[in-house]
Amino acid sequence: MKIALFIIVFIMIFNLLYSTEISISSNPLYQLNLTFDLYHHGFLDEALERFIGLYNNERTPKEYKAEALYMMGEISYEKKDFNNAIADWNNFKKEYPDHELNDTISGKLENIKQAILKEKHSKVSALDIANDYYRHNFNEIAKEKFLSIYHNPDSSADEKAKALYIVGQIIFEEGDYSLALEDWELLITKFPDSEYAKQIAIIYSQISDIITFDSDRNSITLVARAYLQNGDFWSNADREFIIDSSWMPNVEIALKWYDKVLEELPNTPSAEVAYRRKLFALLGSSNPDDNQKVFGLKQDFKKYIPVVLKTFSDFEKDFPKSAYMQGFRYQIAQAYWTEGYTKSAKTWLKKIIMYGDGKETFYTETAKARLKNLEF
Repeated sequence: MKIALFIIVFIMIFNLLYSTEISISSNPLYQLNLTFDLYHHGFLDEALERFIGLYNNERTPKEYKAEALYMMGEISYEKKDFNNAIADWNNFKKEYPDHELNDTISGKLENIKQAILKEKHSKVSALDIANDYYRHNFNEIAKEKFLSIYHNPDSSADEKAKALYIVGQIIFEEGDYSLALEDWELLITKFPDSEYAKQIAIIYSQISDIITFDSDRNSITLVARAYLQNGDFWSNADREFIIDSSWMPNVEIALKWYDKVLEELPNTPSAEVAYRRKLFALLGSSNPDDNQKVFGLKQDFKKYIPVVLKTFSDFEKDFPKSAYMQGFRYQIAQAYWTEGYTKSAKTWLKKIIMYGDGKETFYTETAKARLKNLEF
């Protein structure tokens, strides 16, 4: 009898406690207040989970759903999860267009926009800083900066691609061709749709082909380098691919490649270099010990001087502030003078003085001296 009475009392107490728990847990106001307490005490993840539950519970009253949805965006905003914050608050504005919290949401969405712009500007600045180090020949620092951008999880795919592209370019210029090609292969593999990968993909085989000598810079260990140097001492090999260019149209072949740079990369630093190389090729050179080395103006003045003038005119138009302008003007004047075209030489020497703007520079003073002594 006592046992039966105990069981009945136990069941009554259990049912009372269970019903109280059900009534409390199913009470949306209770759940909302509890979740707000969790939020205010810093339990953001648990609070977010509960707000999501409240918002998606069909028994939650509309006004509580609105608060839950707003807080879902607020927690994401505080955690800098801007994509989810934007999504939640846009849903809020759509579902509750007349709610008083919309003004607050609009202000915070604007804050998000500014934060994203600031973050984007910061990334661009990082690229600019790295570029500046590269332009001023601080290559080691530049490589470090670009590699940091490449490995930064917050960098965009385009930023990573550009960083990898320029790192490869720096290393290539330093002579470590194998490592540069590895970086560019990685660029093509990981970022195939980027403009930088497309540029490299087009000329990758040509880049491989222009490696004309063996370089091991930065790519081997000190021990291996010591062994290789010992071998090099005894081999006396030049480790260079020799191309016999006898009887080939050297200038025309050179111009073809310089023109490809000018066509494909107009108005870029690469184009300025191409103009300079093209003019040097056209101006020509000669080696008194080997007539096969004579080329350009030194080989055939009448043939190449029109091309020289046209190339210089294009160079001057595209890069009027280039530091090489006066030097090439003097080379053209000197070429005319050497061939006996005194009048044309005088014209170009006077151009040098005119572009000197009254300042005494190396080329203006040299031009003045030559004008006084144009006769052979």
